[in-house]
Amino acid sequence: MPIMKKFGEDQTDEKSPSTLVLGIGGAGRNIIEEIGEMPSSNVHICEVGTSSRPPKRSFLSISKKDMKNAYSSEIDIKERPLTKSEEKLKRKMKDFELIFIIAGLGGRTGSWTVPVCSKLSKKHDSLTIGMLAKPFDSESENRKELSEEAQIEAHKYLDISAGFSNEKLLEVNPHLPIGKAFSVMNKIIRLPIVDLNAVITKSDISHIKEFCKKIDQFNIGAGYGKGRKKGVKAAEEALRSPWLEDINDADKLLTVITTNHEKKLMDAQDALEKVQNYWPDADIIWGTRKNSKIGKRIRVTVLAGRKGKKES
Repeated sequence: MPIMKKFGEDQTDEKSPSTLVLGIGGAGRNIIEEIGEMPSSNVHICEVGTSSRPPKRSFLSISKKDMKNAYSSEIDIKERPLTKSEEKLKRKMKDFELIFIIAGLGGRTGSWTVPVCSKLSKKHDSLTIGMLAKPFDSESENRKELSEEAQIEAHKYLDISAGFSNEKLLEVNPHLPIGKAFSVMNKIIRLPIVDLNAVITKSDISHIKEFCKKIDQFNIGAGYGKGRKKGVKAAEEALRSPWLEDINDADKLLTVITTNHEKKLMDAQDALEKVQNYWPDADIIWGTRKNSKIGKRIRVTVLAGRKGKKES
């Protein structure tokens, strides 16, 4: 019998976890520069990179050489001295209970740093979530190979690892200019960060870590609905996401339903029922959040994952 459990109940500012959002490399920094204000005073947003590009937020400077050496080392991270950049990252992450690692894979900074951050986060009890964009098929073979290698390594250590293939954007609009495509992808990646951060409480962390333990990768879908049966419409749009089209046999689902209603949950229940019927055998944990800015619409964000061979 599938499990269905609500998380984020009775959330208050006092129960919100301390949250760190790391935007790593050029793509990661672009995403968090535009993320807006997170709905919690406990959130710290930080750009991580090697370039002299002026940061718009707090900035942590790392050495590309350090990250390459750390990524390439065959010695377990527990058995070797950390590089200076690793020490910086370790100090930055150690006091946070919820960590989002945001990056585009394929470039050297993101591909080397994400797996290292994931390993470092595994040393303490934070819930660590990776939102990782992957290259277009037209990009170089070197970028695609580095992206795959980095993703596989990061999956071993992240509690929740969500991969986003840029190529899928072309299924939605094959004539989308590259600059516009990256902007659209940035918006898609931001949604689960904002929604999960708004719902997860300190008491949810251990349960979510256990719930996601055997899942290699989550894929995401998000959709909006308005008018009559808007919960169903939002769920249907989310389920049509190109990143979910290959997930016909999901084992675990995290679902966040955003509405402007505080107590009227009929639309949220309709959305949840639609998602549950799509994957009747999947275990679900779900939460609702109120956001007056959404107006008369409702948003459904779904992270769907399948069991794999995750090892750490």
